[in-house]
Amino acid sequence: MSENSKYRELFVQEALEHVENLNKHLLKYEEEPNVKEHVDILFRSAHTLKGMSATMQYDQIREICKTIEEVFDKFRRGETTITSELGNVLFLGIDHLRQLVSDETKKIYLDEFLNYVKNPHEFKVNNLEIDFTTTQKIKSPTVRVQMNDLDSLVNLVGEMMISKMQLDRIIQSHDSDEGREVLMNLGRLLTDIQYQTMKIRLVPIDQVFNRFSRMVRDISKSLGKEVKLEMEGSGIEMDRTVLDVITDPLLHMLRNAVDHGLETPSTRKEMEKSEIGTIQLKANRVGDRVEIQVTDDGRGIDFDALKKKALENKIIDETKIDQMSNEELVGLIGTPGLSTAKEVTDISGRGVGMDVVMTQVKNVGGHVKITTEKGKGTKITLTIPMSLAIIGGLIVNVSNQKYVLPLSSISTTITVDNKEIRNVHGKEMITLRDKVVPIMRASKILGLDSTCDGTISGQSNIVVVDKDGKSYGLVVDSLEKEQEVVIKRLDGMPNSMAAFSDATILPDGKVALILEPSLLV
Repeated sequence: MSENSKYRELFVQEALEHVENLNKHLLKYEEEPNVKEHVDILFRSAHTLKGMSATMQYDQIREICKTIEEVFDKFRRGETTITSELGNVLFLGIDHLRQLVSDETKKIYLDEFLNYVKNPHEFKVNNLEIDFTTTQKIKSPTVRVQMNDLDSLVNLVGEMMISKMQLDRIIQSHDSDEGREVLMNLGRLLTDIQYQTMKIRLVPIDQVFNRFSRMVRDISKSLGKEVKLEMEGSGIEMDRTVLDVITDPLLHMLRNAVDHGLETPSTRKEMEKSEIGTIQLKANRVGDRVEIQVTDDGRGIDFDALKKKALENKIIDETKIDQMSNEELVGLIGTPGLSTAKEVTDISGRGVGMDVVMTQVKNVGGHVKITTEKGKGTKITLTIPMSLAIIGGLIVNVSNQKYVLPLSSISTTITVDNKEIRNVHGKEMITLRDKVVPIMRASKILGLDSTCDGTISGQSNIVVVDKDGKSYGLVVDSLEKEQEVVIKRLDGMPNSMAAFSDATILPDGKVALILEPSLLV
């Protein structure tokens, strides 16, 4: 084992890629058994992993790969076809491979698996262990990057060092236009190296999406449901840190959609729906943010059941709940312990799913929107930043203090005459593009003494932000400039200060808090 230690990390990294490849293409082969390309890829991955494990003397991995390789070879030659029972056994083998690769001390009862391969009907779907955390726990400490990205980074570092030496020499001799030009070049190179470094942190969102196909298949099989998962979002890349954070929320959303979002085939048939339920997982880029949607065509949210559960758990009193709109009721879903599932299962119903979703998405500066229609289905939209390290920001002044507002949250900025601000039922409003937009004064929200707020010039500077599809205006003293800022996390902040979870250092060396407008308005 010690002789293998220096090769272990590389083996694990490459082996897990082959395991995920087996998982991905076996799912595709189940759906399209006539497509020869899928089974060819399956055979090659099993064959390659068999050779790698033999070199490392991992006998159980080699034996499983040899067994499933023989099955794939029979598929290729047309000697047998895949069935639901055989598919379950092959997925069990892939699960065993994942465990054995990630833990070299792990041992499995191999004879049992080999018997299931020969007699697939003996393996019951209930025996299938639905482990939602398996793919989350196995994380390689290394990240593969494109060689041309690394080459660009190395070249930029070299250029930067040359400019720095030139600058040192010139500054030591005398101040000149040449010195300022070199300094400008150094600034440009620093910007480029910052961009290249951030680019290396980006990974395709498909790496997360592809994990869920297997999970949805296993859950639907165990529940006796027919589910089709449609995924869109190829080509979108996100910061690895953000992807790691949102994996659990997506897991809960898909799990809930399959378990108590979609109806059973018999119920769907009675409702004149297709017996096969559909879940759509989509990702779209919106500015410097990514919008991820999980949509199902199931039963939708039962508002009567939601009200009843909220009252039972004493989350809200009866007087208030009767006055709430459906949109406001949906907002209760993220409350800890609130679940409308009729029974607690291993899959869902403990009331922790949506609470986890709401909390973790907010922790990365994102927000969640839920829309639903009874009998038609539910759509949950996550809007999250592409990166947690650098964002585009607008620097504003409020009561002689500088703050940064993320550009992704801003619709537009305007300057209006104070006489255009109207007071309606005690709330200030303006008209923007024939729409009434409520406005709030940043100094008041932040608990600061107002220094001008437009009282001197007769005009007010307003940042228009979007929240859940509605526009709101935030009055600030002045608008300074747009600038990319490096985010510094402020750990240990109390919940009441959620709007100040991040900060940045401005070019003059001063610290500015980063505000999330959607949490202020």
